[in-house]
Amino acid sequence: MNTQIDNAIKRVRGYWFIDGFTEMAIGGFFILLAALLLLSGSASPATFSSWFLSVAGEISIAKFIGIVTGILLLWWLKDHFTYPRTGFVRGKRITAVQILVIIRNILLFLLVPILGLLAASLFALSASSVLASIPVWFPIGISFIWAVFFALGGRWMDLRRFPVLGGLILLTGIAIGTWQLAIGLPTFPANIQPSISQPFVIEIVNRTLASLGFLVLISGIILTISGFIIFLRYRKENPSPYAEGV
Repeated sequence: MNTQIDNAIKRVRGYWFIDGFTEMAIGGFFILLAALLLLSGSASPATFSSWFLSVAGEISIAKFIGIVTGILLLWWLKDHFTYPRTGFVRGKRITAVQILVIIRNILLFLLVPILGLLAASLFALSASSVLASIPVWFPIGISFIWAVFFALGGRWMDLRRFPVLGGLILLTGIAIGTWQLAIGLPTFPANIQPSISQPFVIEIVNRTLASLGFLVLISGIILTISGFIIFLRYRKENPSPYAEGV
């Protein structure tokens, strides 16, 4: 009996992903974010500070607009497509405070792994080794943490495809890290100066952003394709709106 109840609870949790719209929305958001990372251009010593602030500002604005737009779009799709086909209705609308909590959690999902990896690497390696190898270990570490999140989420909501998606994202991160390692790590100059705008640091920043951009882009494509496949299956199983008593 307890197992049946647990399975029922998990199905209710996973209902938000029943039609593939959520995965497609997250995938589209990732693709938008990756486009900003990959199209932001390369920094140069003369413009590094202004370039970095500009990129950081654009990404922050894109995150906020993308998350709010995605939530509103999902509401509309659920109301006009999903709920009528399953006989479910959405309850009370989410308040502004709850929306801010959702945005906070999504931002934490994107930022906490980055900060955690940076902190762990500083304790494990020398500063020079950390800097030189960021383009390699950064995408691998991020993809590993995301894969763990997907595995835990799949278990929590009984969504078997989530561990598979996490595995694909992990393989993507490993492939990107291997590619960065294959083209060679940046080397420290003999007389390094304590300046963030020196060419050595800028090369690392540009390559790390490229690694992160490709990881987010491919992850977004994976999620979008997965969501589209789930959507096609859901539409086939629920071809017309739900009719009570039929």
